[in-house]
Amino acid sequence: MLAILLGLSWLVLTPVCVWLLFGRHRAASLRVLAGVTLTGLQAATMAYGFIEEPLTREAVLTPRPAARAGAPGALPVLPLPPAAAAQPSAGDDCASRMLAPEAVRLSLRGRVLHGITLYWPASFAECGTAAVALHHDGGRLRLWLHEGTPSRYHEGLQTVPVHVNGGTASLDLRLTQPIRHHRRYVAINGHTGRRIPQRHGA
Repeated sequence: MLAILLGLSWLVLTPVCVWLLFGRHRAASLRVLAGVTLTGLQAATMAYGFIEEPLTREAVLTPRPAARAGAPGALPVLPLPPAAAAQPSAGDDCASRMLAPEAVRLSLRGRVLHGITLYWPASFAECGTAAVALHHDGGRLRLWLHEGTPSRYHEGLQTVPVHVNGGTASLDLRLTQPIRHHRRYVAINGHTGRRIPQRHGA
């Protein structure tokens, strides 16, 4: 309420005081009265600000008392699991989505490719399996990665278990027929046509 009164006072008295201060042929006493009025308004506004600030800060910092367990209207409090990170879930519960691998590791013996490991950011409810298809043209390896039911079928599609480590999901694709005699292999995301960065080492 006080804030409204101060606002109205500024709105009404400010034009009058300015007119008395700077108008022509005004008496000195009226000019003094206008100056005192403006000073009083300023002082009242500052005092109100100093009074209001501690009350607001106390309201923000003072926590509301929590409802006791079992009290009417109290919500049940369930502890979070120790590892709230993404964990693989059953395939039937998984939403269908295309995956974008952020890295690939190639298992090579000399120039012979025996396996591929794909990595992507894990979701909160990561699927326990993923579908992956590999087509190769020379050293170009085109990979399609999908969770849930794929929107389209790719030749050679395989369902492979998914592993989650921290916030990264991965799968290991073992090749039944190794790819041989290519000096350089390049992995490509079949959905986007973009190159997948290679990860070296374990």
